[in-house]
Amino acid sequence: MTEWATEETESGPLTEGTSTFDVSQGRQRTVALRTLGPTAFEVTATDSIAGDPTEWVTTVRVIAEDDTAHLLVDLSMSSDDLARRVAVGRPKVVHELLGATAKPRLGGSRVLQGPLALPAPGVAVLTELLENPNRSLPIIVCTEPLATGDDEWLRDAASIAARAEGVAIVVTLDAPAATSLRNALGMLAIWDGGIRVYAPGVVVRESEGWKHRYYTRARLEAFRQSTVNRIVYAVAQLSTRRRTPEAFGVFSGQEQRPADELIPRQELMVVREGLETDLQLARDEQSSLERELSSTTGHLARLKKALIDHGQTALLWGTEHEEAAAVPDAVQYTSEAAMAAQAYLTQWISLPDSAIRDLDDIDTAPEAYNWGNKTWRGLRALAAYAEDRAGGWSNGGFWEWCASGPLLGWPATPKKLSMTEGETVQNSVKLSRTRIFEVSDEVEPSGRITMLAHLKISEGGGPLAPRVYFHDDTGGTTRKIHVGLIGPHYLVPNKSTN
Repeated sequence: MTEWATEETESGPLTEGTSTFDVSQGRQRTVALRTLGPTAFEVTATDSIAGDPTEWVTTVRVIAEDDTAHLLVDLSMSSDDLARRVAVGRPKVVHELLGATAKPRLGGSRVLQGPLALPAPGVAVLTELLENPNRSLPIIVCTEPLATGDDEWLRDAASIAARAEGVAIVVTLDAPAATSLRNALGMLAIWDGGIRVYAPGVVVRESEGWKHRYYTRARLEAFRQSTVNRIVYAVAQLSTRRRTPEAFGVFSGQEQRPADELIPRQELMVVREGLETDLQLARDEQSSLERELSSTTGHLARLKKALIDHGQTALLWGTEHEEAAAVPDAVQYTSEAAMAAQAYLTQWISLPDSAIRDLDDIDTAPEAYNWGNKTWRGLRALAAYAEDRAGGWSNGGFWEWCASGPLLGWPATPKKLSMTEGETVQNSVKLSRTRIFEVSDEVEPSGRITMLAHLKISEGGGPLAPRVYFHDDTGGTTRKIHVGLIGPHYLVPNKSTN
């Protein structure tokens, strides 16, 4: 523990209280040791760099009990740079602690320090693990792609295993083993180089697939790093939800901490106000969605009655589920929403690759699924509007179309849609130039145009909140919507975010 805290191989033992050390990469580390009797202690290491607004805090708690040691490691990061990119991964001390332990376990799961390679005869070991009701760790299964001949998939598995060490089990299956798993699990298995994350709980052939996230080989090849980040982030999120064992309750309570380590009341009040604002925004959005759901449900009921009255019952039930080649109802992330638009909506939307920017952090945020599907809904709304315009609808622009209550509409409210920018943005060269995006030369010969209209995918989320900027050419040569940006708010700052 001392060697990790000080990064010195010959340093003496840590002393009670606070010490400061200069460590690698220009960091200054403040280490606080707190002992609670002969069987428990806590080490908190705070890393910072002069001039850098980011601070990393690693807390290690250890309790000795008979011939067993209970260890809890917590890593947190705080920064004034809200747009800072962070790659989630286990702290170095986790690797060292696990390496010093004979048979580390978490609940009913053995903790491994690398990928577990299973051949076809060993797949029974995997299915037994998946069927274990006491399994407490997710299992990430990586499979060999067909007809590639390279080991990149194994490098991906090793990277995931290193970053998710302590919070997940990583298993690799070659092609024959992947076939054996398909024979055992059917549709819950994995195909041709894909990766699946099996959440804790019993997994058998009849289990629900939506609980166990699947990543296709195509997704990995197109967005390898962001997909790996997403997998690691997903299992890391699960670990933060796990209830802390009661034994660690001896460490709780700020009353045991020095006064200079307590959080000032004013800071807590600021945090509380921010949380209350986010809660109100969430309530407003829930109310809006409930009204929209009621309206849509009523519309659907009327359509159902009309189809039944006209003897079209088969048509009604035949369209209940999407077909394989149909426009998907849902996506997993914002980048997948963009890809889906490029694949399915090109008749009505022009979306160049240059418009898809800085989505890694959005795709790995806690709101990733929510933001992704809101973005997909917004893109489908833009496409439906362009299609209706081509069909003769002429009662205004996109706002008026949304306000008319179409089936695939977007909320026509200032919190969700803006057809222009404020005077501050338009009169500022610095701010307005961030709204100049690529567009078809059929719209503008220079291939660049200022776009002010945008969808607000999220009111909360700060600088990371997604935005979709677009230009309406449905009445022009292309008869399309041209999307200039799908990306975070910090790329298009205004007075409040600049």
